[in-house]
Amino acid sequence: MLQRGDIVVERLTAKRAIVIEVNSPEEVTCRFGDGRPEQRYVFELEPVVPLLGWLLTIFLGPLVSRSSERSSPSLGERVRPLLVRRS
Repeated sequence: MLQRGDIVVERLTAKRAIVIEVNSPEEVTCRFGDGRPEQRYVFELEPVVPLLGWLLTIFLGPLVSRSSERSSPSLGERVRPLLVRRS
């Protein structure tokens, strides 16, 4: 749940904003860098990832994806759906 003072990123434009008012659990009022306040739905925003979290995702992300690839079945073992073509 977002709170007043949280810094968020608008998902569509990647612009940063600060939460100035929480109108409801689904809607907040944000102030963008140019000073304009606008109402946004919560699903349009995401919290800013701290620098340490960002660095960890960069360095540990490839390691996690490699380990998940090893545990998944190979291409020959996977069951593939049949493609149906119109005649």
